[in-house]
Amino acid sequence: MKCKKCGSENVTVQAVNEVKGRGILGSLIWLLLAFCTLGLILIIPMLTRSKGKTKTFAICQNCGNRWKV
Repeated sequence: MKCKKCGSENVTVQAVNEVKGRGILGSLIWLLLAFCTLGLILIIPMLTRSKGKTKTFAICQNCGNRWKV
């Protein structure tokens, strides 16, 4: 596999787990629920797993260019 930027063959492939964060509206609703339930809602994230997608990237060791495989 060759780097698209510099043409080097010194490329490694890595699997990366990307987790999407909560937006500003979701955070405000979460804080409102925490206030209304006297903080009991804050226990729920400890019980649920964070959902993410595993994506595979190739990374050039010479120039640092990264692209999706």
